[in-house]
Amino acid sequence: MPAGRPKKEFHEYLCEPTGSHVSHQDYLSSPATAFLKHTIEAKSAIDLCVRSFPKNQGQTYTKNSLDSLQHLSLAVLPTIMGHFETFQRYLFAGMFDLTVYLNKFKVKTLLDKISKDNNSEIKVDLERLSAFRNIGTSSIGLVVADNLKGWHDPDKVNAYFNAFKLDHQFYSNEDCKRLKVLWQLRHSIVHTGGTISFPDAEKIDDLNLFGDKTISFENNFIYEVSRKFHPLVKSGTIGIGNKFKAQLKPSLPGDTLERIDKFFEVKSSIAAWLR
Repeated sequence: MPAGRPKKEFHEYLCEPTGSHVSHQDYLSSPATAFLKHTIEAKSAIDLCVRSFPKNQGQTYTKNSLDSLQHLSLAVLPTIMGHFETFQRYLFAGMFDLTVYLNKFKVKTLLDKISKDNNSEIKVDLERLSAFRNIGTSSIGLVVADNLKGWHDPDKVNAYFNAFKLDHQFYSNEDCKRLKVLWQLRHSIVHTGGTISFPDAEKIDDLNLFGDKTISFENNFIYEVSRKFHPLVKSGTIGIGNKFKAQLKPSLPGDTLERIDKFFEVKSSIAAWLR
């Protein structure tokens, strides 16, 4: 070990994040805005590397620079998809909690619909539930979302949001197609050492020709992931949010209406990507 390097256990390397990191509290307040903020932070981190890494005299990247950029992009995608799963869970959970303000909403109808679509009854794991004890900002919606499976399947996520019976398909067919590619890439990075196995390649039409290929991305890949997520997240969140708000009880307090508007808000520091 080089001189001066600390000898610490893995958990001892955990440190306080900088102020720019997105927290679960951000997702509780406005899931879409929180997620898009993270994608831009990820994009900006890669952009900084793209601008700063050494180049040859002909302004092409050195081999070490290219290798490093590919490793970094590979590592960032699973983090983005982890935040995307959090966005989905917290949007569903928050909507579930906010249904107390809807006209004629029956929780049992939603739970029965989800159970029917999944051919199994929703069962709450009491041991997992106990982890939420003594938390002041507890959410019953998060307990429900935590016990639902399939957040990596956009068709199943559509079914979860359809259970609210708001007459809105959360993801379009094109959205589902793109998400399935990203989820499969994430799976192959995390579970098969960054190689798309032949069976996994056959699952996704757009990846059929990439069986047994090692995954590597061009330098602008994370930029494109962030950009393309903006309209996808906006369409789903604003669409279902408008349907939800149209079913609200009359004469709700102003602060309640503000909290609901904030929850379905979709903002980004790159506003042009939301157009």
